Amino acid sequence: MNVKRIARRDQPARRVDRGRAPQWVASAGRAYVGAVSVLAGYVVVAVTIGAGFEQDLVAAAEREGVAVNALASSTQAQITQDHPVYALVTGLLLFVSPVFLALAARQIRIGVPGRLGRLAWWSALATLVVWWTYVALGLGLFADPENLPPLVRDFDVLTVPLVSALSLLALGSMVFAAEALRGHGVVRRAALATTIVSILLGVVSVVALVGTGFEDPVAPIVIVPGGLILGIALLRTRGRG
Repeated sequence: MNVKRIARRDQPARRVDRGRAPQWVASAGRAYVGAVSVLAGYVVVAVTIGAGFEQDLVAAAEREGVAVNALASSTQAQITQDHPVYALVTGLLLFVSPVFLALAARQIRIGVPGRLGRLAWWSALATLVVWWTYVALGLGLFADPENLPPLVRDFDVLTVPLVSALSLLALGSMVFAAEALRGHGVVRRAALATTIVSILLGVVSVVALVGTGFEDPVAPIVIVPGGLILGIALLRTRGRG
């Protein structure tokens, strides 16, 4: 009998036990589900208490003959101040979502060390910086519409590139995280599904961005399918002990 075969036979079998799942697995899963839940909450708020805000934006865009995202910053500031509760609630939700994404990437970096784990973390960190920059500029619209602070007065120009950048960075972080997990044998099928879905959504979103002449940004909602798949899989996985 082959010596290597004997050695392998004598080694204890690797068992999968739900109770032995590493803590970081559940933590990363909760963080991804948290990020998705916050974005879902943002959508719910937008279609309920934010309906009037959206209608005012559309009406103003029709008057000015421009796309909604190209509305003059002063006009957006006036509409924001007409709907302060909605603006503050959505600003808070958008502030929180990238935090969850970064927490998930940090847990994965700890649990599956390596280049992909580090890329997931740095991409998530870059997402957080760009996302918070955009939220800060949005909150700056509460200033005097006729005397907006620097950069806030360029909110109309910066919206599409900033939102598109943060969305694509978030997608990239999720793909790196999924591939890091798959490489370490954790939730392989869900990780592969997350990678495929995220890449497809990224490609379609970029094509749409170019096709509309950069009028509408790549929205952060593109991370929801992948985040949901990966988050639920991590919460349900038995881990590797």
